[in-house]
Amino acid sequence: MRNNGQAYGFSVSITASAAILNVEARQSGAVHLIYFAVAAAVAFSLLETVATRGFSKPLEQEPSTVTALGIALSTASVTGAVTLAWVVAHFVGGVTAWPLTGFLVSVVYPVAAGMELAIAQRFREASDQSTKEETSREEEAHDRQNGG
Repeated sequence: MRNNGQAYGFSVSITASAAILNVEARQSGAVHLIYFAVAAAVAFSLLETVATRGFSKPLEQEPSTVTALGIALSTASVTGAVTLAWVVAHFVGGVTAWPLTGFLVSVVYPVAAGMELAIAQRFREASDQSTKEETSREEEAHDRQNGG
């Protein structure tokens, strides 16, 4: 669950968004799905570039308790992304809605999921609880920084 929860939430969001477009945008076809997929991939690539500062900084791994709580909060990110898809499909429609929705959902879901992790981190800090895994990982990081 720890390693797949956010990917699952994104899968639900992007799949439901494509289905909404198919119903609401009043235009569908293979080329529309290609626009959707390419725009989604571009958005994800841009986010990855920003998050890693041009691929020069590794992404830190969240403690398992933070990840678990963040995933438990994912109803909000999925709902937000799918609702956004409906808004674009309904009010923009046509061919334009396909790449626009793919791009926006691929930006909004990861950003919202990141905010859920930040909320989970605050809860963890407020409760000041660490699992053995987190304590061990923190000790290893401390030892590496101090040459130990």
